[in-house]
Amino acid sequence: MFPNEEACVRYLFALRWPDGNPCAKGCRREFALYHGGRVIFCKTCRQNISLTAGTIMHRSHTDLLTWFYGAFLVTTLTPGISATQFQKQLGIKRYETAFQILHKLRAAMVNPDREPLKGVVEVDETYIGGVKPGAKGGRGMKGKTLVIGAVEQRPSKDKRRSASAGRVRFRVIESATTKELTEFVEDHVEKDSSVLTDNWQGYLRLASLGYEHVPTVVGHRQNASHMLPLIHLAFANLKTWLQGTHHGRVERQHLQAYLNEFAFRHNRRFWRFSAFQTVLRLGMNQGPQEYGVLYTADEYGRNVHAAGLR
Repeated sequence: MFPNEEACVRYLFALRWPDGNPCAKGCRREFALYHGGRVIFCKTCRQNISLTAGTIMHRSHTDLLTWFYGAFLVTTLTPGISATQFQKQLGIKRYETAFQILHKLRAAMVNPDREPLKGVVEVDETYIGGVKPGAKGGRGMKGKTLVIGAVEQRPSKDKRRSASAGRVRFRVIESATTKELTEFVEDHVEKDSSVLTDNWQGYLRLASLGYEHVPTVVGHRQNASHMLPLIHLAFANLKTWLQGTHHGRVERQHLQAYLNEFAFRHNRRFWRFSAFQTVLRLGMNQGPQEYGVLYTADEYGRNVHAAGLR
């Protein structure tokens, strides 16, 4: 489908301007293309229009074939791809270039208009990170990053089989406080849904917020995977992926981006080419992802400090 730059240009043009008119002034559709089609000159108002300005490819000098190949690999390969593998496979000279391309693609993996989870939803937290000397167990564990996750229960048509995992969501949080836990559920779970959690006090407000809260007394930590099996399976798969593809070397400041990637691929695991198309479509409307934003972004790709979040 994409043998050359021209094919990539045509595809991005159609994604960004479905009506075929890139001029914001509504001029007649008379244009000239420069720089391989990445600059469009409107013959009516005599303005230059950049194909990639205001997108995740904003000010990028990398050819579009590399961007497309990166989007294909990161969305269709089951284990994804690390920046080191990507750099070697495409012959990119600088590791930083490969890293930023992949990170900007990850920023386009969150659709601000996505539908919330609904039905029966399991919610729990886990810690991401290696073993630290002197670290203590429980929700106060030091040296690790706390992540909250949610997964839909997808009922099985066969009554003899248990439910399977539907869509998932993840977020890096500072601590398991009532505020952070309930904010996550409100952001990602539809009201009137059944929310299954352990009996941690941080979830107790959910019943008053319009959810059918079903707390479960877990007791010993080993019981959690039996009481909330789907979210713990999702956590196990997430940690296996981080260890296998990235060898567990994911810094806290980048972890949310990797969580977004894992959730994106999981939620589209049955429609992989659709995932490739989706990430490019979202990327054309996501806005530029500058270096500073990539290092301080929340799960929606916003600058944490500018948005006044954590």
